[in-house]
Amino acid sequence: MKHPLYLTTLHTLTISFAEHISSFDIIFSPIFDLSTFKYCKSEYQPFFDYFTNYASSPIEYLIINGRFQFSSFHNLLSCLPKLQHLSINSLVDDYYYQKNKKLSPIQLKYLKYVSLKLDCVYFDEFEKIIKEFFHHIQILHLTTVRGETYLDAKR
Repeated sequence: MKHPLYLTTLHTLTISFAEHISSFDIIFSPIFDLSTFKYCKSEYQPFFDYFTNYASSPIEYLIINGRFQFSSFHNLLSCLPKLQHLSINSLVDDYYYQKNKKLSPIQLKYLKYVSLKLDCVYFDEFEKIIKEFFHHIQILHLTTVRGETYLDAKR
């Protein structure tokens, strides 16, 4: 999208890609900047999907039906301070994620619903995200490909 300024009244977008996309940033950075944008649903098959955009966005509902790198998850949360509903159907760990990385605090006081399917994300790393950002969550729906012992951490 080269000219998102023409979409100044856009508040809802559902977008599906037939082919692999090389970067989440290329597509969504211009859209996230729209001041009236509230709802986004995306279906895609990424080729690479690192998200480095740090601009604040007014999005309240975000649904990602595609693989999303855990290493980009903090960046995504950082730019969505008004987020209320988040659903990602494949949150994937990668080799480049810095384990024990210090996370900068983000207030997500509107975030009430989170649904994630975790794919090879280490529980210790995910636990940091929960403790740091999910203070106001009312509904947390987790699915994992590692089986039920993954979520039976007694913490």
